[in-house]
Amino acid sequence: GKSKKLALIAVCNKLLKQAFAIAKSGLIFDKEYKSTLVKN
Repeated sequence: GKSKKLALIAVCNKLLKQAFAIAKSGLIFDKEYKSTLVKN
């Protein structure tokens, strides 16, 4: 398997990408928001 450090870095990168995408979109946080993606 992969080292713990590599896995941690991958998770950090994913969170950073999400954070910057949210910041760039300029949308205000809406706690009533429901995702349109259907999960089984």
